[in-house]
Amino acid sequence: MAKSKASSNSKPSKTAASSTVNLSKILKTTKPAKPKRTSKRTKLPGSIYLNKNRYWWKVKLPGEAKISARPLTPVGARYATKDPTIAKEVAANLLQQAIYSAENATSQPGDRSIMSIVKAFSVYAKNYYYDAEGKPTSEVNRIKYATTPLIKMFAAMPAEEFGPLKLKQVRQHMIDLNLARKSINDRIACIKRMFRWAASEELVPAGTYQSLLTVEGLKRGRSGAKETARVLPVPETHVYAILPYTTEVVAAMIELQLLTGMRSTEVCIIRPCDIETTGKVWMYRPAFYKTQYLDREFEKVICIGPRGQEILKPFLKRKLDGYCFSPTESQEKRNVSNGERELNGRYDRRTYRKAVQYAIKKAQKAGIKIGSKPVMMWTPHQLRHTATTRAAKEFGIEIAKAATGHAHISTTQIYAEKDMEAAKKVALKFG
Repeated sequence: MAKSKASSNSKPSKTAASSTVNLSKILKTTKPAKPKRTSKRTKLPGSIYLNKNRYWWKVKLPGEAKISARPLTPVGARYATKDPTIAKEVAANLLQQAIYSAENATSQPGDRSIMSIVKAFSVYAKNYYYDAEGKPTSEVNRIKYATTPLIKMFAAMPAEEFGPLKLKQVRQHMIDLNLARKSINDRIACIKRMFRWAASEELVPAGTYQSLLTVEGLKRGRSGAKETARVLPVPETHVYAILPYTTEVVAAMIELQLLTGMRSTEVCIIRPCDIETTGKVWMYRPAFYKTQYLDREFEKVICIGPRGQEILKPFLKRKLDGYCFSPTESQEKRNVSNGERELNGRYDRRTYRKAVQYAIKKAQKAGIKIGSKPVMMWTPHQLRHTATTRAAKEFGIEIAKAATGHAHISTTQIYAEKDMEAAKKVALKFG
């Protein structure tokens, strides 16, 4: 018995022997773990690497002179991302932006990324949105502002994958930038219009555009976006108070717009050849105007009454196709040298507004007051509201809108003739 016990104790069991062997094999074959690589191999140029636990990108992008390192910071974030997947997306967007921002960059055949669609639509817009003088309209810049956040967030994404949720992300980014609600709605509508054009060119499936239409515009008080104050009419006392503080040219433009209610651009482009001076009421037909592209059956006519005629007469003594209101003439009357800067042949909406606000500031500096308050700051756009409000009190809102050229009042020639009679009546009374 003792012998059997001794022998059993001296020989290990098969199970014990097996576990010992396996353990020894594991100990022999196990290698020390390699340190994690900080560089990420991708199809992108350069190298994405970790810098203090955040991803950076060392690369020379198209249009750059040398290699530089940049943090891969998602749109809206303060710091570079810690997520490798997001890092690649940010890098891809930066690459797309650089490619298409580079001089003479063109889309590659078959490229259907968001950036390529934006580039193609921008080229189309420059050739489509232009005025009678062949110059690009403000719509080109509106497209640029609308698509900037889209490019920042989704430049490298295939356009057909862009859906309602992505569009809402772009919209939320605009809200975070503290843009006004109306501006956001306009820019989102512009993006939708771009996808409609892309669908018509078979650059994206029609369903992509149709899905974006499900995103409704932001509603007042329910969006979190900033609300802007409504455009109010400017009191006439504040208008006439600043006339002595500007040139005769700008003063005439201000008073003529106040009397007729025409738009700022329509004041700027008046030419003698555009005005029919027969009859008690003069007929001004602008060479181009805001709603011209709608191709209505009748042209736009602005009625100018006796008071407006007296203001305009001195400025009709020039070439028939010359502009009545010239910045050069305005500078000469002010006796101010303009140095080497070349002035345009006419005012535009921007320079006209700047001239008005310059006069207001001069009046404020001179201590001009209306009652106990200084002259208020206003824009030429408010003059149109003043004219409409004044005419509405006398003749009603429908006639007032017809007189100031609100195109949505009528769409047929029959109504146009009725509107013209109403406009003449308002011109004889106020203009």
